[in-house]
Amino acid sequence: MSRIEDQANYYKNLPLRYRNIKGVVHIEDKDDKEFWNNQLQNVSPGYYHFVVHSRSENGNDTSGCEQCMRYLPYINRKFFICIDSDLRLLRHEENLTAENYVAQTYAYSWESHYCEASHLQERYFAATGENDFDFVLFTRRLSEIVYRPLLILIRSNTPGLSKNWNITKFNSCIPLQPSRAEMAGNGEGYLMKVARLFETALPQVDTADMTDVEGITPENAYLHIQGHRLYDLIMHIGTLICRGKNVPFKSRILDTACHYSGYTEIDNVQSDLSAILS
Repeated sequence: MSRIEDQANYYKNLPLRYRNIKGVVHIEDKDDKEFWNNQLQNVSPGYYHFVVHSRSENGNDTSGCEQCMRYLPYINRKFFICIDSDLRLLRHEENLTAENYVAQTYAYSWESHYCEASHLQERYFAATGENDFDFVLFTRRLSEIVYRPLLILIRSNTPGLSKNWNITKFNSCIPLQPSRAEMAGNGEGYLMKVARLFETALPQVDTADMTDVEGITPENAYLHIQGHRLYDLIMHIGTLICRGKNVPFKSRILDTACHYSGYTEIDNVQSDLSAILS
């Protein structure tokens, strides 16, 4: 028996040994726990034992998505995994489904959900009483700009393309600390800068005939930017616009995200957890 299978059997037996444990959940990192616990409590309240790292086959403490996925042959509804989708969902990697006891974020990562624009705008207004910045319009325009470059990135395993366009080059076109001047007019200066950077950096690839990818649209593409980068960008913007309002953007607005419906990605998270726990 492998070390992974042996650990899986231990985790699967915990809810049988301790009746207060509703399920055992292997997540990528300790920072993921709050998001996944909130989502689980909405589906089926109870105590969930979270595993944030486990032993690799050579006996080292290991975390991350790859470690989670090593358990795929051995998980069930009492011991399952919750992972960030990264670009795996859009690249149609197999077996990452609720039927296989895998829950995923459907956006790039859990941080992406904290930046979902409609709920973020509601939290911003509730905390400040102002709508002087429109996160919905800003992210819609950002999505339109990054959509085609993101399609190329998703298909970057195409021969001859990956050397010309990769995640590092993509990220370099989205500066994380726009100036106050660039954020005037709902971020118009910053958005024009991002558009110019992509236009300059993008390889000479004809995208006119590039087919769409299921799950990503010009409206939701921003949710598929690397989640921690989107989070850092929104945190910087929010900190700028909250300056002088006596409202700490990160603790009062950004990190208070706790919603379970209202857009496709979070609806899918809830649907998968319901299927796993049913």
